[in-house]
Amino acid sequence: MAVTILPPFGISGFEVYETEKKKDKDKEKDSKKSKTDEKKEEEKKDTSKSTEENVSDAEKDLQKFIAMNGEIKEIAYYDEMYDNGFDEDYEGISNSGNASFPEVDTARFFKGKKICLKKANDTGTPLKWDDLVTCLLGFISEQTFSRGKVDLKLVGMSKLLDQEKQFTFTKTKRSKILKEMIEAAGLKCVIDVTGLKDDAIDYTNVSSSGSSGTTGIGDAEIDELVAKWCEGKTSDLDKAKAIHAGLRDDVGIWYDKYYNSRYHTPKKCLENHKHLNCGDTAILTCACMKSGGLNAHIELRCDSEHYFTVIVIDGTKYYSDLTWTQGQKSQRAWNDVWQDNKCGNKYDLK
Repeated sequence: MAVTILPPFGISGFEVYETEKKKDKDKEKDSKKSKTDEKKEEEKKDTSKSTEENVSDAEKDLQKFIAMNGEIKEIAYYDEMYDNGFDEDYEGISNSGNASFPEVDTARFFKGKKICLKKANDTGTPLKWDDLVTCLLGFISEQTFSRGKVDLKLVGMSKLLDQEKQFTFTKTKRSKILKEMIEAAGLKCVIDVTGLKDDAIDYTNVSSSGSSGTTGIGDAEIDELVAKWCEGKTSDLDKAKAIHAGLRDDVGIWYDKYYNSRYHTPKKCLENHKHLNCGDTAILTCACMKSGGLNAHIELRCDSEHYFTVIVIDGTKYYSDLTWTQGQKSQRAWNDVWQDNKCGNKYDLK
């Protein structure tokens, strides 16, 4: 690909990146799938349709940006712009900006495409493309067409940080926590802690509602217990088993027969752990699983109104049911539901 040489007064440039297409990899995998695998894949697609309908436009846009953040395979260079601008001084991760062109190649320019806006610095007139410096590395967030002009809105790489991810670390250095959280968004970083305190801490990220921990209720005691039980556990299944065992053996859940919920919140259920029916046991168990960053909800066995907790890991359902005999401490094993006969009505802990 030829490098564009700028004219004497051409002091800005625009790069559009063609990144690795993940769909091509999927096609290679699909060609090796058996008929059974293909049938399972079709079933997954059918069940995911309703979920996709509930995804917001903002989430769909974010998925486009994430998909376009792959390895760069090709760069297209453009220096014919009407105008351009950016909010921050050069390459800020949260930068945003704009650019307008007389026309664009719609096969290369579209919403979500990874781009780079470059300009000359103050050291002199650029003679070649490499003399330009990066002002904004990010994505096309909006593209509008009008007579004789195409306007683009641009967002920086911090857009990838909009992803909702849950993290739990135990006795981990602050620098490592920060590095892993940034890299989980698909960004590259170098952490310099020179002159800073870089001690090992326990950390769980703030929930989207703004409360501390991942229970969604900001209960420090529950989060502290879960962090202790999950220490050293690397897989979600091991964490779920550890939380089940911690509630059973460390806290101690005792069954008490009454109807409906008596305590309503995980905090109150923990305080009254020696007097819980199945519903309040499920409220506490589900909150603990969520505190551990797990995908958990409460289900109801319709014929006997029995509640228990379901944890979904890699598409497989597992069960935590700590209901036991009246007036006795629970001894129920992991993945064992009382009178194992489920109806599957789902309740999410808010």
